[in-house]
Amino acid sequence: MKKRQYPDDDGRTVADMSNVSRQPLLFPRPQRRRTATPSQEKAEPLELNREEQRWAVLGALKAALLIALVFLVGLGIVILLFLI
Repeated sequence: MKKRQYPDDDGRTVADMSNVSRQPLLFPRPQRRRTATPSQEKAEPLELNREEQRWAVLGALKAALLIALVFLVGLGIVILLFLI
């Protein structure tokens, strides 16, 4: 196959793609595990007292309930639009 010549091509390489291969669609190969960098090492577990644990759980519960409320309001609007 003949290589095309473009008038604005000066021959520089923008990104070396020689080591990139096409991913299979039906049976993907598992990716190799990379070694952990110092920023990805396991952190020490947090030491929270009982009150801090309660506030953390309540904060997570509040966030989940707000998301559920948004979905319920959206579902209610869709139902109202179907009834009109």
